[in-house]
Amino acid sequence: MKVLTVDDALTVRTMIRNILESAGHDVHEAETGVEALDQVKSHKDFDLILLDWEMPVMNGLTFLTEVRQNKLAPDTKIIMLTSLTKMANIVKAMDAGADEYIMKPFTPEIVLDKISATLAG
Repeated sequence: MKVLTVDDALTVRTMIRNILESAGHDVHEAETGVEALDQVKSHKDFDLILLDWEMPVMNGLTFLTEVRQNKLAPDTKIIMLTSLTKMANIVKAMDAGADEYIMKPFTPEIVLDKISATLAG
């Protein structure tokens, strides 16, 4: 599976890369929503995007809205992976087109379980 992880924190991107590569996935990274948008536009074949909300330049919700409204990756599942835990944020992300929501901090088991459930559903 081809995955794009989008987070301004290198430690989070590294953790996600380690979790997903150990499970046999092809992992690509972006530090901002703008970088991620460029990758989506040039490589429309991501199966999954793991997306942080709070990032400089372009935040995750703006990226998500752009991708969904412009049908840039209609078959790509997008999971928000963020420290924003209020129900209002979860609802806002799901309304914007997120397929699932993972709250930080997370464990490898949570990430892999949410990915499996999202791709199966």
